[in-house]
Amino acid sequence: MLSKRPFMNTYRFHFNNNKKTRAILFWFFTALPTIALTAIILVLHPDPLFPAWLLLISLPLMLVAIYKLLKLASKARSAEIISLGDEGFTSSYFGSVLLSEIHTIQVPVKQIGLFGGRQRDYYKNTDVDIPYLKFSITTLDGKILNWILNEWGGLYNSEEEFSIFFNFLTALTDQLYQLYYSNEPYNSYLKILNENGFWEKRD
Repeated sequence: MLSKRPFMNTYRFHFNNNKKTRAILFWFFTALPTIALTAIILVLHPDPLFPAWLLLISLPLMLVAIYKLLKLASKARSAEIISLGDEGFTSSYFGSVLLSEIHTIQVPVKQIGLFGGRQRDYYKNTDVDIPYLKFSITTLDGKILNWILNEWGGLYNSEEEFSIFFNFLTALTDQLYQLYYSNEPYNSYLKILNENGFWEKRD
């Protein structure tokens, strides 16, 4: 008789690790005015309000700000490989977690287009920024796993990578459903999450 082969799926994607966020914002808002000032000087030159010597200040500042911004953004972008098996998953970034060790899951369901949230066209046609979505898992010993991604792709992940992560989340919550609630009806989202995208292990 053939033995049952262990279940195992692998998911590869990039995400925002939420490091250096304040520094990134600082250099982002530093880069904006220096880029604008440099462009104005180049377009209006010669102009008494924007003399050419200002380029000696604005251009180096602009280059430094852009360099710092890109360097910090690269540090905030992490690669992740998750192997999901019958008993839990192993993250190349966070380590191993057993299904039985998962205490809570939080998913921003109201902001996800797949769940009826605002679609990509809304952000294209307005000045509203596309949100970066934070997905959290906490374990019984207090460990917190946070992945931040953009549903339609951005600086830290592609649209395809978001789909890969979402497939992992779907498979994970399905396993938790089979483990704890196999004879119960599905909850609001992903079988186990409530209307606010939250799940907590029962005592």
